Amino acid sequence: MAVSTPPTVEAPAEQRTGTPRRGFFQALAAIGSGAATALLGSKVLASRQAEAAPIPPVVTEPAGNLLVRMQQDLEASMRSGRTPSWIMVVDTRKCIGCDACTIACKAENLTGPAGGFRRVIKKEFPIGPRPWAIYKPANCLQCDDPPCAKAVPKGMINKRPDGIVELDTVNLRGQWAQTAAKACPFNALHVDDGKTFTQDTPKPQAYELRPFIENGAVFTHRPGANQLAQLGRKCTFCSHLLEVGVLPACVTTCIGGAMYFGDANVPGSLVNEITGGRRIFQGHQNRGVKPRVIYFEESMPGAPHIDCAACHS
Repeated sequence: MAVSTPPTVEAPAEQRTGTPRRGFFQALAAIGSGAATALLGSKVLASRQAEAAPIPPVVTEPAGNLLVRMQQDLEASMRSGRTPSWIMVVDTRKCIGCDACTIACKAENLTGPAGGFRRVIKKEFPIGPRPWAIYKPANCLQCDDPPCAKAVPKGMINKRPDGIVELDTVNLRGQWAQTAAKACPFNALHVDDGKTFTQDTPKPQAYELRPFIENGAVFTHRPGANQLAQLGRKCTFCSHLLEVGVLPACVTTCIGGAMYFGDANVPGSLVNEITGGRRIFQGHQNRGVKPRVIYFEESMPGAPHIDCAACHS
């Protein structure tokens, strides 16, 4: 189901219909009253039929500001002095496909044209009383048994005590980086080519030239100092932010509130509360990778025929 490019933004309703709203009323003025009445009646009937389609119920979740709750959980875990066990939980029913998370990720981690750390996969279902689409935010699953680590010499890819899969920024380059990327069944690891989005413009953007931290090392895209070419790269749960008590960029920018993040070692954390009694998608687990990114499997509200099984059968 995975794709390599972000989903395209669907045109507004007026652009999708055969006659724009302004053109529709101009057409009414131009034709006879009888035909106009018939045309208007058909429009009203179509509108009422659309309104009669079942409206999806609100997805229930814990009360309060969940982003604030996750930040408080993160700070409490950092203060405890215990090693956390980071996990991410995704409710695809709440993802609206806006790509705010992918943009925030690129800005925070300075990925270039060669690839990104995350993408939003779109699957359309033009069936039932209204068309539906499922959007799936996807990034490295931080597998506890990562296939990429098995494909390269020991030490090039390691599991941190907190669960994050960390790449060796010195040795995982070139051929070994390509090997690791091909070994990932989820296309979550890519090889950087050292290029930026604005390098061929009259004035490269300052944000692309700033220093940034990845897997404990400092990098920059500045000319003559680029260490990113041929480097293996992937999502780190924004580990550089976690270490200073800040949530991952994708989580804090998710408009739909589709992503949850926290410490699985804390029984009262939001990620443990939100997953209690929920149906969890088993497709990734069945591959034996032991993922730390969990997806809910419940069907779309009002569309019981649309759930994870629609794509993963």
